[in-house]
Amino acid sequence: ENTDDLPNVIVAMAPLLAPLLLLMSALPSGLASDGAAGPYPPLSDAASAVLGDVRSFADLRPCEATSAELARYGPDDALAPCLLYDIRDYVPAGGDGGSPGRRRDQADEAREDDRVESGDSTTSGRAAAADPARSLESEGTAEVSLVQVTPSNCNNHRDGAVTSVGLLNSSNAGRGFGIGYRSAGDVSSGLALGREEGDRSVKFRLVSIVGGNPANVGNDVFTEVHVFLLDSAIRQIGNAAFILGSCSFASWADKPVALENRKVVLSQVGPPGFYDPASNPYVFGIHVNSDTYPLPALSALTFRLQAEGRATSTQQVRALYRDRSEFFKSTCESAVNAARQRGFDVTAIEYNPDGDDDGDGVPNSQDDEHVRALADRLCPPSDGDGTPRGTHHPAIFACVNQEVDVVIGRLRENGCRPVSAWFTTATWGWATANPETIPYFQGGGQWHENFKYGDEFFESGQAVLDYGLEEYGYLGNYDHVVSYAMPMFLAKLLQSYFRVQDSPDVAASLGDGNYEIIRRHLMNINVDTIFGPVSFNEYQRNNGRGAAGTQWIPASSVSSSSSRGSNEDSGEGETTDEATVFKQGCVSPLDQANTAIVIPSPSSSDCDAGSYVNRLSIESEPALLATKCAACPADTFMSVPSSEVQCAACPEGSSTMDESGSTRCVTVEQNLIGGLEYMGYVLVAISWSMSLGYLAWVMLNRKNSVVKISQPEFLVMMCVGAMISSSAIIPWSNAQASVGGDVDAASRNCMTWPWLYSIGWTLMFSSLTAKSVRLNMVATNSMNMQRKTVNAKDMYFIVVIVLLLDIAILTAWTVVDPLQWTRSVVGTSVAEAGVVTIDSFGKCGSSGNMFAFLGPIIAVHVTLIAVTLGLLWKVRNIGDRYQEFKYVAIASVYICELLLLGVPILVAVQDSAPARYIVITGVIFLSDTGVMAFIFLPKIKYAKEGLPEGMSVVESMNLPSTVSQQQRRKSYGISRFSRASTGSDPGTERRTSAGSEPGTERRTS
Repeated sequence: ENTDDLPNVIVAMAPLLAPLLLLMSALPSGLASDGAAGPYPPLSDAASAVLGDVRSFADLRPCEATSAELARYGPDDALAPCLLYDIRDYVPAGGDGGSPGRRRDQADEAREDDRVESGDSTTSGRAAAADPARSLESEGTAEVSLVQVTPSNCNNHRDGAVTSVGLLNSSNAGRGFGIGYRSAGDVSSGLALGREEGDRSVKFRLVSIVGGNPANVGNDVFTEVHVFLLDSAIRQIGNAAFILGSCSFASWADKPVALENRKVVLSQVGPPGFYDPASNPYVFGIHVNSDTYPLPALSALTFRLQAEGRATSTQQVRALYRDRSEFFKSTCESAVNAARQRGFDVTAIEYNPDGDDDGDGVPNSQDDEHVRALADRLCPPSDGDGTPRGTHHPAIFACVNQEVDVVIGRLRENGCRPVSAWFTTATWGWATANPETIPYFQGGGQWHENFKYGDEFFESGQAVLDYGLEEYGYLGNYDHVVSYAMPMFLAKLLQSYFRVQDSPDVAASLGDGNYEIIRRHLMNINVDTIFGPVSFNEYQRNNGRGAAGTQWIPASSVSSSSSRGSNEDSGEGETTDEATVFKQGCVSPLDQANTAIVIPSPSSSDCDAGSYVNRLSIESEPALLATKCAACPADTFMSVPSSEVQCAACPEGSSTMDESGSTRCVTVEQNLIGGLEYMGYVLVAISWSMSLGYLAWVMLNRKNSVVKISQPEFLVMMCVGAMISSSAIIPWSNAQASVGGDVDAASRNCMTWPWLYSIGWTLMFSSLTAKSVRLNMVATNSMNMQRKTVNAKDMYFIVVIVLLLDIAILTAWTVVDPLQWTRSVVGTSVAEAGVVTIDSFGKCGSSGNMFAFLGPIIAVHVTLIAVTLGLLWKVRNIGDRYQEFKYVAIASVYICELLLLGVPILVAVQDSAPARYIVITGVIFLSDTGVMAFIFLPKIKYAKEGLPEGMSVVESMNLPSTVSQQQRRKSYGISRFSRASTGSDPGTERRTSAGSEPGTERRTS
């Protein structure tokens, strides 16, 4: 049931077996050929040619190749019948009993030599020969022979038994497994504590015959040879008690021999039609019923519908299967019958693979057009009612063979998205040969590597396979595990049968007179083996456990750490689908499962919100059951999970912001300043115009005493500083970015405007500070009657130092934690289905605490204002015409008022970009223009008015303001200064001030 040629082989055997069975009942007992007795037809010439000079079992020669080598024989390799194994380390008391002896191939001998040389005392699967001089019969040990005939290719079916027999025979210090009342009931113990009177044990003799190469001689000829050799061996081996079943089609040849010789055969066949206790009560099946293979998948589907609250009648179940194969037909029919009983909408599609329905001379199974037509019935492109392609979700069961690729290809073309797909090929070599197709396919078999059934020698069947890999040079499949389990099972059968006897007589109990009791005991036994629990139903089929249900699952979902997942003949158990590794997980029986079944398949499941069913993926991607969902393209959306084949377009005015896979369309309230930046540009122009106007006035009136005493160099710096400070409005106007806009440019502008504003403001006020220092020094020198020249350039260092300090802080800020443009969502609202309005807000911000840098800058600026006010306070008594203390103080109060009003407003409107822009722009503009107005407008006024009539410059500096002239003279020594400078004729000073010697005035000033 697990080989690709099985269906054809069984079909080919049917014509042969029918007349063979008829002849068995019609012919009398007698010799069918030399040495072989029984009701069998005479050997054909072809069969006689294959046998050659072999007239009985005793004539067999040892095989010249190992079991694994024989399995590789092809159609061109002739093979004469040979004895592969005769494992017997038992010596009767009277001699060898006519045994042909142990037949060993060269590889076997080499391995035995290796164990001797390495000092390994552990008995291997191929037990070492016992000392010929030792008679175990006298020590209470009996021998029971197991006979098997196999084709050359069935290495797994015979080599597992070799391992099992070797371990059993080596038990209990080489005496075999214990039986009887005194035995502990464990095949590996029971006699280990020492032999007592009445102790009994059993050792198996394993006779394994290779009947030939069916690929070379044909199945019919091989069957004749098989029957002849098996019958001859049983008749010549006196203690032959059980037949170990052969493989595949050859199992049929075991049945007539078992019936004729009345010996139990443990058959390795799954289909139930093989077993009929009424006609042949000696055939027992150790395999579980292959009809149960698809039932776990159907049960999972039923549970899923119940969980969803759906009736089974709403779910289509469609089965496609061959009708010329017991395995294919009965397996899928069991799924069909069970589905009908549960109320599913069932369609059964049965076809003859060997027929030629369209008369084109090509068998149906090889006729691609015919197979595609069958697939159309399995999952049609539409039901003729306009149902769109890709909306069909049947549960598919397919019992097919080589036509599987055509079937699956057609399902893809039809846009089929099955809810599940159970295929016989899912556990065969086809699966690993098609890794891109197999994801999420379900299958069934006899065994799975995750099964944790064990025995006294191995903890699991996988351990048996690992041992076989080392011992025989190949990694076996589940048949190797079954072959191993059969001798173990028979050992436990004998232990169970003799468990109440003190000194059991094995030979007498297995004799013709008592064998029927053994057979009946077999019908009622329940034994745990490495293959799982074994018991038999009324059809003498193993029903100790359920079949192994499998599914190809992502490896991340499978708990087993083994890399092998095959349970039939699929070899390695992993496949890859792009970046996902798929492994054949075990989903049943539940107590052995290592993963949960995935149903419905990703292909039939609704796509998540933000995606849709991609028709192109359905028709082109090889993985039939893998997801067919694709992300919605940009400017389309899918708000809920669905099976829609396209996403909805975003309504006008909304978008997905160039993102795919959207669950909604978005309209974004970006909170940009809009056209307000033009207002900022106008304010910059006004500020620059005022500063340039003041600058022009200074240049035109640079010889005026008001300008001279106010020091024009620093007045020019103040104008330049105001222009730089006001320029900060330009990058501030561009420190924004729309959604998807140039955030980097906005971030650069975020950091540029603090540079311009801070440097401009610092230049403006540091110039005022330097000018105040110079004025203070002149006043102090005049009070001390000292003639000193204080040049403007001597004060430049004050400006430079303050600027450097400001630049250092700004540089650290820019390097360590610069301002960045960031946008955040402040609220969302749903305008209509699938459309969301996002109220977002962008601003310049710092990842850390920006006050770590803004604080020092503010401290520098406040200190600069305080120092300037302090210096001007000292010269506050100079006449209003020249003094600046009052106006700088007013300007400082004015700036504070702007900040006291602006900062709370800025906090209140921080989530509104237009309001925030107006506040900051207003503060920059008003502070620059206000300070300049307070400094320049009084000077322009006094310069325009000129000196009071009859008053010199020096005298004008002493005009009363808030104190009396006498107090001012006393404070600054002006009388002495005047007399010392000009004598008693004030007109002289006046002339000097306005006459031809400006240098004198300059020095005096």
